[in-house]
Amino acid sequence: MKATPARTRRWVTAALSVLALTAVTACGGNNGSSGSSSGSADKADLTWAFWVAGSEDQAAWQKVADQAHTDHAGITVKLQGAPWDSYWSKIGTTLAGGKAPCIIGMQSLRMASYANAMLPLDDLMKKYGLKAEDFDKPIMDGLKADGKQIAIPYDSGPMVIFYNKDMFKAAGVADPKPGWTMDDFKAAAKKLTAAGKTGLVTTPGDLGTMSWVRTMTGAEPLADGKLNLTDSKFEQGFSQYADFVKTDKIAPQVPGGNPDFETQQFTGGKAAMQLNGPWSLIDTKGKVKFNLGIAPIPAGPDGSKTYTAGSGFGIARSCKTPDAAFQAIMSMTSEKPLTVLAQAGRAYPARTVAHPVWFTAANIAGAKETIDYASEHSIPLVTSKNWVQVADLLNRFGTQALNGEIPPDQALKTIQDQAGAGS
Repeated sequence: MKATPARTRRWVTAALSVLALTAVTACGGNNGSSGSSSGSADKADLTWAFWVAGSEDQAAWQKVADQAHTDHAGITVKLQGAPWDSYWSKIGTTLAGGKAPCIIGMQSLRMASYANAMLPLDDLMKKYGLKAEDFDKPIMDGLKADGKQIAIPYDSGPMVIFYNKDMFKAAGVADPKPGWTMDDFKAAAKKLTAAGKTGLVTTPGDLGTMSWVRTMTGAEPLADGKLNLTDSKFEQGFSQYADFVKTDKIAPQVPGGNPDFETQQFTGGKAAMQLNGPWSLIDTKGKVKFNLGIAPIPAGPDGSKTYTAGSGFGIARSCKTPDAAFQAIMSMTSEKPLTVLAQAGRAYPARTVAHPVWFTAANIAGAKETIDYASEHSIPLVTSKNWVQVADLLNRFGTQALNGEIPPDQALKTIQDQAGAGS
């Protein structure tokens, strides 16, 4: 399958922005004026760049920003939103140009590409008493670069299995529990695959693919900070993942050009299971017409292994008022706004104190047991500086591998060759 022109343009734009960013930050970054804030540590007009899905989303996240003004009368934060697909290329360009907004939304999987243009926050954490132990450890680690904290998280979560309890019951399949194995999973998926429905739905998305490979063989996508996709254990795990579609036939063919296919298949009742993150659970529950359950990813030879991912807020190196920006971030990631986000189903909060509110809002039996278990068996997915390219190439060539159009090892070699080592 060939990439669509729109997808290719997005990849080229993102790739060029990352290359430009690398060129600038290789020289130490830009510490001049960003034009995005003014004032002192206690008084500043700040701009916050973040991904938003529309006017409703913009209004909801602006309320999070307003918490900074509530806590600090002299500080205001204005949200500058952009759609997810275009956010990363835009923020790469503005960071490279040294004129980025002071506060930057950052996702753990993409952080490596932008970290050199971001201000390490460790000294500010000490100065203002922000405690790392108040947040989930995997995502705090996931938002570090070279051992330094680059962003403070607002959400996190390990990848888990969402499943259709009604389909399981109708097929006479027991609900999955912590400790279930890959053999248990495959047996259930085969029994659930019937009458035009499948036991699982897959896509070649980076976080999901890497989680399946990790639990099946323990392989990691990086070795010493460089891409390691052609490692034999990684190839073995990816091949087993591709077998779900082309050999085991427990998952449907993956169409190109439809990023919502996986969610549509699951929420529409056409697939019994989907790998997803807890940040999507409450929203998914509101969309489906069946009883929703969650379970850990099934265990491979060395047990259940998954990845944690999440997002947070950092500060551009070019920000003139980093103290004010950090105090704003402290407010935006404090208990109150994260509790509101949890209640609204917009995030599985990174602050542990807000977890109970989220579980109450989710109201799904076994949710706490499952997420606690998955968290204990997860690590952050550490990525390379070229991960923007890797993720796009994985979508392109991974789709062909899942559909049986090219061998899985050939897909991985093509991705690694075209993306480069990415140290």
